[in-house]
Amino acid sequence: MVSLTLPTIAMAAVPFVAPTFARPSGSWLPGGHVGGGPADGVLLAVEGGWGTMLAGGADAAQGAWTVGVRAGYAFARGLELHLRYDDLGVAPSSSRSPLQLATAGLRYSAPLPVMPFAEVDAGPAFALGDVFFGAGVGVGVTLPLVNHVLLDLGGHDWLVPISGTLRQTLGVGLALAVTFGGPR
Repeated sequence: MVSLTLPTIAMAAVPFVAPTFARPSGSWLPGGHVGGGPADGVLLAVEGGWGTMLAGGADAAQGAWTVGVRAGYAFARGLELHLRYDDLGVAPSSSRSPLQLATAGLRYSAPLPVMPFAEVDAGPAFALGDVFFGAGVGVGVTLPLVNHVLLDLGGHDWLVPISGTLRQTLGVGLALAVTFGGPR
């Protein structure tokens, strides 16, 4: 009798345990993130990279190290609203300070294991001791490292009309982002 009871109890327990461990890798879970769940929460990121201002007017092309910070709110469905500050490191001719931007933006990250993203940003740009309108687009991929820590690899294309000449700065960068909120 004991020999029949033990296998019966073990078989009865399998259906309750199996769904917990049988979830296929890469499954879609609520919240739009693969293997994660909701990711609503505040987001803080720092970015470093390289930027190249293309030749324009009397200015030759130039390159420099860039630095940026981003703060905002990430929604569970992949949408992010943020404010960012970027020091592009490059300076138009006769400027003593590098081109800097303080922008508001919108980003969408696709809910895949390696999350491709696209973003748009617009706001004031500072150069030549004056303020201009600047706008940019960015594309890249986000890699979730551990819970709430993300690594972005992306590129930006910034456009700023400085002294009647539209200046284009292309940049690539690596960013480390931390989210504060629900489980990812």
